[in-house]
Amino acid sequence: MAISTTEEQTAAHPRVVMEAGVDPLGKMAAYLSLGGAALWAFLLFRWLTFGAFDWTPLGAELALANWPPIVPYALYGGLLVADLVVGLALLRGMKWARAVGLVTAVLFILLAFSYFLLWREFWGALVILGLALFKLLLLTRQAGWSLAYPAAFWLGIFFVAPMLVVFAVSLGERTRLGTVMYPAFALDNLGIYFNDYLRFFSRISGEFIYLRIFSRSLWIAILNTIICLVVGYPFSYWIARRPKQYRSMLIFLVMIPFWTNFLVRTYAWILILRDSGPINNFWSITLHQQALMLADNSAFFAWLAEVTSHKLPLLFNQPAVMMGLFYGFLPFMILPLYSNLEQLDWNLLEAAADLGANARQSFMRILLPLSMPGIVAGSVIVFIPSLGAYVTPDLMGGARVSLLGNLLQQQFMTVRNWPFGSAIGFIMMAIMLAATLVYFRTLAKNQQLT
Repeated sequence: MAISTTEEQTAAHPRVVMEAGVDPLGKMAAYLSLGGAALWAFLLFRWLTFGAFDWTPLGAELALANWPPIVPYALYGGLLVADLVVGLALLRGMKWARAVGLVTAVLFILLAFSYFLLWREFWGALVILGLALFKLLLLTRQAGWSLAYPAAFWLGIFFVAPMLVVFAVSLGERTRLGTVMYPAFALDNLGIYFNDYLRFFSRISGEFIYLRIFSRSLWIAILNTIICLVVGYPFSYWIARRPKQYRSMLIFLVMIPFWTNFLVRTYAWILILRDSGPINNFWSITLHQQALMLADNSAFFAWLAEVTSHKLPLLFNQPAVMMGLFYGFLPFMILPLYSNLEQLDWNLLEAAADLGANARQSFMRILLPLSMPGIVAGSVIVFIPSLGAYVTPDLMGGARVSLLGNLLQQQFMTVRNWPFGSAIGFIMMAIMLAATLVYFRTLAKNQQLT
């Protein structure tokens, strides 16, 4: 059978046909350029209409007001023309458009850094930098990075960059006025930059104060994770085994506490557990009065009257902190477990029972391994915020239960020792990250063995 000329060209040069089609990356870069042109047009319109409208001036506009009048018009107008020309050229598929677009993208990146250094306006510089970097990736045909760019840019600006700032601050020293000072750089004395890290692991007045706080925080976080797992697993299993029409309502009831602010819920527990709360009122008033009336008739009631004459220590102690953490983080354990258990094939348990397996064997060999992803997800989600909890230990523990979160707050807000506070935060983050990686690696090895 004869092959047409077009098919022959396609077989011989498949790349030519692909390049002749629509270029989604170039088209997206064109739309970004036109969006940038619209932004510069809006800023130019603001500059032209400041006398007619009561605009709130931006930092850059206040700075440009001190320059000759021609400078703002030239700046906004030049940027508008550059983005407009590049955008239209990319849409028309002109050969020179991509090269010019790359040049303008690099210039806009430099403009973003200059803008921030000159006027210290973070959000404006962030917008310019974000659009320019996105356009640069699109024009260099980085398809994978272009798809991941929004999430990567967000994590880079609001997670990686703050972590680097925290690490940089941790290398400094606190001055007498509470500011941060950096020692003179010397290759033979680099250890001076890590004095605050050594302080965390050193004795203070003969005791390892900070290590004791860390061990207490770690113990409470592990215990809270175990309690949430022990309570949340059977509850999640029970919900997953209910008829389908009832599961949504039960999960809805689990999520109801999220409708109220966490701080408000913590204060509610304080009202319940305080000395004048309903539990202590019942214990020391209602029950105590009834025991007094019957004290002459029985030794038990005489003992009960003696016991109920004192308030129960329900608040400002470690059990109160544990109760607050358990109440606050239990839904975070239930939801991942339920999401995992709901997808299980329950016929496997019935098949195991038919083959002679008892309830314990079915749980250990079938249900537990299959639900392990939910257990891991729930444990990590509960453990990490429990280790760095601040609100619950501060309100329900008072000054008697100091955890890492409270120590960080004291260093930053009370003592104003930012380098040491940053070192504590970085140590805590590194330990949590290491523990999480070890946990996942151990779990992966166990799954491979089974």
